[in-house]
Amino acid sequence: MSLGACPEVWVIDATALLFRAYYGMPARLSPAGEHVGAVLGLGHLLRGLLRRAPERVVLVFDAGRLTFRNRIDPRYKANRGEPPPDLAPQFELARRFGAAAGFVSLSVPDYEADDLMATLARSAAAAGLRTRLLSVDKDLCQLVRDEPPGVVLEDPRTQATCDAAGVLQRMGVRPSQVVDYLALVGDTSDNVPGVPGVGPKAAQALIAAFGDLDALYDSLGRVAALPLRGAKGLAAKLEAGREAAFLARALVRLHDAVPLGALDLHAHTRWCGPRDDADEFFAALGSPGALRGLRSIAAQAGA
Repeated sequence: MSLGACPEVWVIDATALLFRAYYGMPARLSPAGEHVGAVLGLGHLLRGLLRRAPERVVLVFDAGRLTFRNRIDPRYKANRGEPPPDLAPQFELARRFGAAAGFVSLSVPDYEADDLMATLARSAAAAGLRTRLLSVDKDLCQLVRDEPPGVVLEDPRTQATCDAAGVLQRMGVRPSQVVDYLALVGDTSDNVPGVPGVGPKAAQALIAAFGDLDALYDSLGRVAALPLRGAKGLAAKLEAGREAAFLARALVRLHDAVPLGALDLHAHTRWCGPRDDADEFFAALGSPGALRGLRSIAAQAGA
């Protein structure tokens, strides 16, 4: 995919980076004795990204464990335990860090960070901005678009990018088919079961043959004739799992109309360095060096 000269906004899954920092970097205490290691690690990871001089940046955070998806199915993400007690207080601190560091930092109650990424990608396209989604979450493959201005998915650790061809290689379906593919196979990490007995190969073949979930269920009688191992018994599995499939689809589809207020992606998302009053916040973290690092990067970028 050609990047061309289209202006771009980076949307960073900061909650995922916070977890990565917590498990990958040493614990630290603030001068007041509060756990701040994950937040300082988040800052370290963000400084690494900022050295690539992105012009527009948005941080998105999960607002809490429960979202509208738990009203659709209370079992959603029920397989995940509580965060470690020394990490839990750092979620809000991380959001305050993002604001003090000069980023547009967004979290909206009842929605996940992925929903904010979907909403920002849609808004960016309408504003003529290409979107770079920095995350490893496979759910975001549904947002990838090659059509200008485009949406690309990037692993923030390796910088490996994924366009529509990359989604096809990774998932075996096109981006527009990712939701229906996941509706069939489920997502164990989010406790979404999908259709019992339908694995990735079968789901890929079904989506390739019928195009989408609705067409598949409108034509179950044709499934047995597919050149697919176990095709004769597959229709019965699909019929038995009909409700599960459509429930899974409702859970894995990202919401792209999260209320974000009057956010102008062209004007409001330009990163110009930390706020002028950030010194007190970083001193409380016990890391004035992190603030100096951010200001140095901003100065070098001419922000």
